[in-house]
Amino acid sequence: MKKLTKKMLPLYAFAGFGPSFLGLLIGSYLINALDTSGFDIGVENWTYANKILVVTSVFSIMVFIAKLLDGITDVPFAAWTDSLKTKWGKRRPAIIIGFVPMVLAYVLFCFPPSSEEVSMLNTIYLGILLMVYFSAYTLTFVTYYGTYSEITASSDDRISLSNWKAFFDTIHYSIGYAVIPLIVGGGINIRIIGLAALPLMLTMLIAVFMIKEESTLPEDVAKAKEERVISSDSAPEEEDVGFMESVRLTSKNKGFMIWLGVMAAFFFGLQLFLAGQSVLASGAMGFEGWQIAVLNTSAFAPVPLTLMIYRKVMKKRGFRFAFQTALFAFSIAMLSFAIAYVEWIPSNTVRLMIGITGGTIGSYGIGAFFSAPYTIPSQMAAEELAATGKSHPSMYFAMQGLFNAVVAAFSTSLIWLNIRDLDRNGTEEFFGVHLMPYIVIGACIVSIILAFFLPPSFNQLGRAEEVQLTE
Repeated sequence: MKKLTKKMLPLYAFAGFGPSFLGLLIGSYLINALDTSGFDIGVENWTYANKILVVTSVFSIMVFIAKLLDGITDVPFAAWTDSLKTKWGKRRPAIIIGFVPMVLAYVLFCFPPSSEEVSMLNTIYLGILLMVYFSAYTLTFVTYYGTYSEITASSDDRISLSNWKAFFDTIHYSIGYAVIPLIVGGGINIRIIGLAALPLMLTMLIAVFMIKEESTLPEDVAKAKEERVISSDSAPEEEDVGFMESVRLTSKNKGFMIWLGVMAAFFFGLQLFLAGQSVLASGAMGFEGWQIAVLNTSAFAPVPLTLMIYRKVMKKRGFRFAFQTALFAFSIAMLSFAIAYVEWIPSNTVRLMIGITGGTIGSYGIGAFFSAPYTIPSQMAAEELAATGKSHPSMYFAMQGLFNAVVAAFSTSLIWLNIRDLDRNGTEEFFGVHLMPYIVIGACIVSIILAFFLPPSFNQLGRAEEVQLTE
């Protein structure tokens, strides 16, 4: 596959912006818009029709199945795209195959077939659409991320691409969690917002047009190999990797498996926080809508700057140290949120200032969290290709995605839903919610400790010289 120049990397990173943003919309808003339960102010704008359109108990099971598919399909889809044989290569066709049903499922989800309340037709129909959407989303992105090691020429380029992707992730999170509530509060229905954002899906086509790859049909591959032999081309040959071999090679990579442990610990805490941030802010911290928007802005707005600082730290001390400092910064943010407890500090202004200070410090960690999950899998896949000629980069992202899905399900369901209702002596209304930041801090500490067990080469990644991460 043709390598991209450093100047082209920001545009390639932007390709994932639209589908990622719409994924946030459907996951955080449109699914909730089918049911009025839990809403108070502005329910007519937060929901499709100001009524319960699904059978909640059944729909919740279908949503769980859809999200479970999101994780389970990572591995087989990765193996499929890594070995796809077509005249147009393997990445562009796979992205298109995932992109089309993803867009269609998103559009159809905005139009329930029945306007009746508690409709089983809506329940089944929308539940199936979610399964299609999440599966197609997985195929699209596991393929897109798989190209990160193929379109970059060095570890420095891969870090740069990851940081640009993290930058755009920050923008879509900022819009999603700080701007969307303000727009809905201004009287615009969430379904209108979801449909208005639909053209952003087209950003994924940027990747399709930028990818330059040869045919992967066996006869064309053989012909190209002969031509390289004649021209004495010393570039490593890409070798097809079967499904089980791909899983085996990925699982045998000691450095990557330790990284999955590091990531599982911090991702557990991150998902717990994201699942409960609104309840923590409005309950235990006692903030209103505009104050929550300010708090979220303090955490996301500085990320472009903190990413630059993170990159400088990485250049000087390497990836492992930089990532550990990011975990520490996020722990400080969680501690500030715990201190800004409505039962401890009566002043709304003081609590908000403490929260803003913590959010700003935590932005350093947020930037790193967005960047690292792109950097490590793409770097390892590139090094394995250079050393062995075996190309299966999507599998690294798929294994990481599978771990993330399992950890997220455990964190946001078994843990969050139970601590949320904890009550100390039957009088402390927010005691359970107030425990959440401390659990997140514990997860960050575990991740910091596990990071010490990463191979020494991880602490060289990001410095001037090229290094090897695999062992």
